[in-house]
Amino acid sequence: MKRDNVNYLLVGSFVLLMAAVLLYALYRITGHSAKGDTYYTHFANVAGIKEGTVVTYEGYEVGNVAQIEPVAREARTTYRITLNLRQPVRIPADSYAMIATPGLLSAPLVEIKEGSARDLIAAGGDIAGSSAANLMESVSALAVELGKMTETSIKPLLAQLNQNVTPTLVDLRSTVERINRAAGRIDTLLSQDNVQHWNRVMANADGASANALKLSTDLATVRGEVEELVKDARGLVNDSHGLVAGGGKDLKDALRRVDATLYQLEAAGRNLNEFSRTIRENPAALIQSRSPNETAGAAQ
Repeated sequence: MKRDNVNYLLVGSFVLLMAAVLLYALYRITGHSAKGDTYYTHFANVAGIKEGTVVTYEGYEVGNVAQIEPVAREARTTYRITLNLRQPVRIPADSYAMIATPGLLSAPLVEIKEGSARDLIAAGGDIAGSSAANLMESVSALAVELGKMTETSIKPLLAQLNQNVTPTLVDLRSTVERINRAAGRIDTLLSQDNVQHWNRVMANADGASANALKLSTDLATVRGEVEELVKDARGLVNDSHGLVAGGGKDLKDALRRVDATLYQLEAAGRNLNEFSRTIRENPAALIQSRSPNETAGAAQ
């Protein structure tokens, strides 16, 4: 029993010793134990900065923040930051310190930007502080501005677009419907049956045109023959005039009948000429029909 107590004591002592070593190592790692040159800077806002915050010089870690205390400066409250620089660095007089955030998930740190002056800031001196834009504040401000823009500009613009586009869409839909109806009518007009019907009509028209041409030719031949007949009849009348002059009343009647016949032949020739001209100008007149009333009206 006594031996077990000794073992527990040894184990507990070992654990406490290891914990002390770990704490000492952490203390050394954080840099609180090492003392270096002390510098001071001032910031109007120290959000994210605390004792132990890393201090870098152009990105190179040189120390940490030793103390933060508020002070009144130029009628405003500023914060005096004590910088413990463990690494020896040469800081030109025109250098300045700023709070920087290396990344979105990185902790803020104090960054010293090197100047170009020949004079140096001695240990214990003040490094000018410069306010840097806070990333989260910038994102928040941007979100606020975007919200205002959405409320004052984008929403009214979308509403106006909706008012203008809706009638256009209605008109477009109506136009598409009319186009669809017209396309259906065209499909019906150009159906297979209608195409065959129009082919037959065109074939009939071609046949009628050929027949009209042939009829016109025949009418021209008949016209020539009638003209020859008229000439022969007139010659016959002229030759028989002497005989008729000494004849009686019956011969005069025969001559009158001959003259009437010649007049009718001339009228028939004129009608044939007119018909031939009409057929040549409009062959489709052979397949068109007109009512007697229309014919009488046209004649009047």
